[in-house]
Amino acid sequence: MKAIIGLPLIGSLILGTSCVPKTKSYATVDGFAQGSTYHIMYYDPQGRDLRTDIEELLEDFDNSLSVYNPSSLLTRLNENDAEAVPDKWFTECLEISRGISDDTDGAFDVTLRPLIAAYRIGTEDTPHILSQGEIDSIRVFTGYRKVRIENGCLVKDDPRLALDFNAIAQGYSSDLMGAMFDSLGIKDYMVEIGGEILCRGRNPEGKEWRVGIDRPVEGNMVPGEDLQTILKLTDRGLVTSGNYRKFAYDENGNKVTHTIDPHTLRPAVHNLLSATIIAPTSAIADGYATACMVIGLEKSKKLLERHPELEAYLVFSNPDGSMGVYTTPNIRKRIMK
Repeated sequence: MKAIIGLPLIGSLILGTSCVPKTKSYATVDGFAQGSTYHIMYYDPQGRDLRTDIEELLEDFDNSLSVYNPSSLLTRLNENDAEAVPDKWFTECLEISRGISDDTDGAFDVTLRPLIAAYRIGTEDTPHILSQGEIDSIRVFTGYRKVRIENGCLVKDDPRLALDFNAIAQGYSSDLMGAMFDSLGIKDYMVEIGGEILCRGRNPEGKEWRVGIDRPVEGNMVPGEDLQTILKLTDRGLVTSGNYRKFAYDENGNKVTHTIDPHTLRPAVHNLLSATIIAPTSAIADGYATACMVIGLEKSKKLLERHPELEAYLVFSNPDGSMGVYTTPNIRKRIMK
């Protein structure tokens, strides 16, 4: 569903504040996690240094839900380790994913790990376009309805089935970081992990946080260099999903995007270039942004009509090559550019 090819790439980013005098001293913590980068700012009235707490949470998360960590709980469950038992994070991620899958008629599916591996998405190898025969053979052990938790244990209809939470994990980890800050009484913070953002309270200028959305054009590889728009954000999660950076070419020179359609089990092909979703949590925004990139523009519009709690900024290509923008009415108040 979502994989990062090459360097960490972000579709949205928190913009730096201007030279307005700051009334509060915000701490900043940066680093690497989940195959990407993270950037966190917070104001703690007690002046605590929370770097260790932040790093420990991210390490614990990697040990739980990372598909790239050979000793993580997720890897062990994928490999049918009889002693591996789903923890709270795994269970919640699967539950959130199942809800989005049901709501989108399966456009969101976390059981595509075998397919992603077969396409070689997220690796340094040249992507491989699968034949219909290969797809049909893998289809037998994919499908979100073929996995569930019963009596605290993970149950698969086929032992070859493997999960990949990359389309929701970074958003979920941003929510966990926010929950940690909430528990410590910190009311002003911004969490960005791999481009998945959660904001609370105010920025150092005492205003709403500002998020820049990159223009979804090939060649725009530096976050913040060419912005599509700037949005005001607080007390919400925001995620941008797109294929303009996360793609590669197969052995025949065909473009292979990172977004796989769970129905066809092939890379999604349509005119939607990027989907920015704002939701009550970053995990929900993450999942629905991915779903929109699977189903395309027109179906995304219908999906969003059913969800007034979601806000969306969709960028698409027109037949003449120009770019168009679709916005839900509730996001327009946030647009600064």
